[in-house]
Amino acid sequence: MKDRYHKKANVLGIDVSVMRVDKAVNVSMELMRGKGLPVIYFLSAISSLLCQNNEQSAEYVKSCNLILAGDRHIEMAVHHRQDNGQIPEGIGEFADNYLKRLFSKINREGRSIYMVMEQESYLESMEEYMEESYRNIEVHGNVMRKETKGEADRIVNEINACIPDIVFVCIPAERQMKFMEKHAAMMNTRLCILIESVQPLIRKETEEIPSWVEKLHLEGIYSWFKKEQKIKNTIVGSVFKKKVLNEASEEEAEQKPEDSSEENILDVQEENVNKIEQLFVKKVAKYKEKEDIFHKNKIEKCLFLKIALIHVQY
Repeated sequence: MKDRYHKKANVLGIDVSVMRVDKAVNVSMELMRGKGLPVIYFLSAISSLLCQNNEQSAEYVKSCNLILAGDRHIEMAVHHRQDNGQIPEGIGEFADNYLKRLFSKINREGRSIYMVMEQESYLESMEEYMEESYRNIEVHGNVMRKETKGEADRIVNEINACIPDIVFVCIPAERQMKFMEKHAAMMNTRLCILIESVQPLIRKETEEIPSWVEKLHLEGIYSWFKKEQKIKNTIVGSVFKKKVLNEASEEEAEQKPEDSSEENILDVQEENVNKIEQLFVKKVAKYKEKEDIFHKNKIEKCLFLKIALIHVQY
């Protein structure tokens, strides 16, 4: 079935399927209704770098039935690989939009899911989100702690006890690959989705936006800024980007030497990102400056009234 998804982009040796969110959800549902245990893998910058350094991990990812872009860095690399060079709006939103569409679909069908999480707080926030937004989905799940012996076997036993339609494995890349390689054949479920984390979606959907951001009508920029801040503060994004660019440069040198000076799409996007961040920071600083002036004037008025009352009393 995997061979049917002919439109792909090779990102550091891994073929990532290129398709719209609705098509990806329909393919997922088709896989779920098929035979065997199909696996959908959301490739992130972290798992991509892991595959670069670990042949066994790369072979496992390549064996999955469907490989989709799992974060902004992979999406950028995918579109960088396409000939038209066009960067669509909403870059970095694919995984979040996929989850919302998939949840809506299985909510209508009254399906059941099992969530394998890394932390208790993540599982609780996920259960609360599902209860508020998708009440027809039967939600099961548990935390798979890293250091506890027999933890994976316990998770598999719980999955087989409830027989969910879909199992979401939301733990770090290397752990989820090892878990699936060893225990996939033991699980009684229709579909496995390996996505590392659903927390970006949960935070975006449930986190309250500060009132001062709403006053400035910067809700969209604030949400984007919060989501990007975590990955930007790590070296993963920059290392991944460097590897993608190096690979692209080598291919261009072999195929089209005359195009080597052409401006890189990823660099243009990064420049746009920096401009938006600078604009956001300036607006915040301007608002805070106005707020400080307001409070200062308020304090001065209070002092003036207090002095005036003292004079009146005397």
